Amino acid sequence: MKKTFLVMMVVVLAASVLAGCTKGYESQKQVGDVGIMLKVDRYPLVKGDNTLSVQIVDQSKKTVTDATVDVRYYMPPMSGMAPMEFNTQAALKGSGYSFSANIPMEGGWKVDVTVTQPGKTPVNATFNVDAR
Repeated sequence: MKKTFLVMMVVVLAASVLAGCTKGYESQKQVGDVGIMLKVDRYPLVKGDNTLSVQIVDQSKKTVTDATVDVRYYMPPMSGMAPMEFNTQAALKGSGYSFSANIPMEGGWKVDVTVTQPGKTPVNATFNVDAR
């Protein structure tokens, strides 16, 4: 009986861990009259390639599709470690902007998203993400 219970607990624990690694992530920031949402299908991020997307809405909650979206993802500086910082531009895909982030190391990362719309001042939002 104890053996069966132990096996069941291990299975439940393994399923919980695997489910935790595949959950999505979504975070939204309001910057002036622009809403910026960062979405990740698989969270935490993994070492290697990850696909992330950015949704942008204006003050009337209308989706913005005429912007340039620049992304900088980086690991905050640590003593004795070379800086890890990468820049890319997200591409319009449907009603959002998509980009790939190749994460070389586990730990806490920051994602800076800069949105530039024609005739408007650029806005920036920073998101915290984890990689494992």
